[in-house]
Amino acid sequence: MPHFPLKKTDPKVIEHVVEQRGFVQVPLDYSKPDAEKIEIFYRLIPSYGLKPNDPSKPIIVVINGGPGIPSSFYRALDFDYQTPGEKFDRFKFLLNSYRILIADQRGTDGQSAPLDMKDPSINANDVAKYFSSDSQALDYAKVIETVIPAGESFYMIAQSYGGMVGMQYLSQMSFRKPKGIVFSCSALPYEDVKDAMMSRRKEQLKLNRHLKRAVPDIEDRLMKVRNHLASVNLNPDMINGLFTYLGKEKEGVWENTLVAHLEKMLTQTGEELKKGFEQDSNAGDLLNFILSSANFTPGYTDRTLARMGSELFPFEPWMLDENWVLMQIGMNQEWSKKLVLEMDKNPPRPTSFAKVEKLRTCIALNQLLFLSADNDAFVPAEAYVRALEKFTVPGHTQHLHVPGGHHAVFLEDGYHAFNKWSKAL
Repeated sequence: MPHFPLKKTDPKVIEHVVEQRGFVQVPLDYSKPDAEKIEIFYRLIPSYGLKPNDPSKPIIVVINGGPGIPSSFYRALDFDYQTPGEKFDRFKFLLNSYRILIADQRGTDGQSAPLDMKDPSINANDVAKYFSSDSQALDYAKVIETVIPAGESFYMIAQSYGGMVGMQYLSQMSFRKPKGIVFSCSALPYEDVKDAMMSRRKEQLKLNRHLKRAVPDIEDRLMKVRNHLASVNLNPDMINGLFTYLGKEKEGVWENTLVAHLEKMLTQTGEELKKGFEQDSNAGDLLNFILSSANFTPGYTDRTLARMGSELFPFEPWMLDENWVLMQIGMNQEWSKKLVLEMDKNPPRPTSFAKVEKLRTCIALNQLLFLSADNDAFVPAEAYVRALEKFTVPGHTQHLHVPGGHHAVFLEDGYHAFNKWSKAL
């Protein structure tokens, strides 16, 4: 069994007056169930005004995006339940009608065996083998078995990277079946890798051009922030980390949100700016890079595809460019630079998925909703529709399109779409 450098977790994190929290012990290697164990941290968040164990509101199991995004990305661990309107909260609409069960995926920078990705002993192939979507799906099955009483129905939302985990879960016929599964703006196995990544690049180019039309002085605004970054000894090109704001909400909202954020940045210290970039995106994170290579882009890394995309679809200098972020992965230290460059030449072994025929058989035993969204800078709707064709099973799958960008399922329109669909099952 390989050794992994892990960060410390906080056992007191389970102490909470509103949420039900806990740890579930699982094998590090499911093929050796009696060997080394790790603990998976979960949170059961109640509907408004109710208790977590109140069965009057059904449970939605939310499978995180990323890879590498913990539950705190959706609702902070220290979320202020006394003044909820003042805190960022992706669950604010869904909690009107449902309870939310969410876990920190193994390895993520949370409370479930968090990997120390700054440790030079990290082995990319071992991380890809033991912390990928197949093991994560088994972890979710253990959490569901522990938290949701036998016989109680539940739903599942597999969002973004969570689509890979959701498909792994779906392929295990022995697992408890959700009443319905939503794959929202999700990655799916057996995609055309180049098509998916080039579509993502083209969508981001389109959104940058739209931003210029909506905010004619955007170049000047971005230049002011670049100058401010330089004045606090940060690389001005770090501004490309704001690509995550492209299309992030309804049209007419996300543009103003980005402008407001740029204004706020002009008042921030270097430390505040650096922390903000780290919180806004995990695209430059080493764990994300390894697991993306094993799940999203088998045979490639994000960096090799970024080079192709930049050549085929060049951006203007002022534009917010995800590919700049991807090309910086691991370049800050010699050991991580060596690891990343070696991965570019020899990507980790792809994570294994059930064959399409088996997945279709499993889909025929379930009810699935595929949700795409306008202005999705990560999973453009056109590419998503092409990818899900092979998973369409009449009578068991439905496709809906909503506004709101990549996290649309958590916005008001996405909530109403989910609610209408779930009530009809």
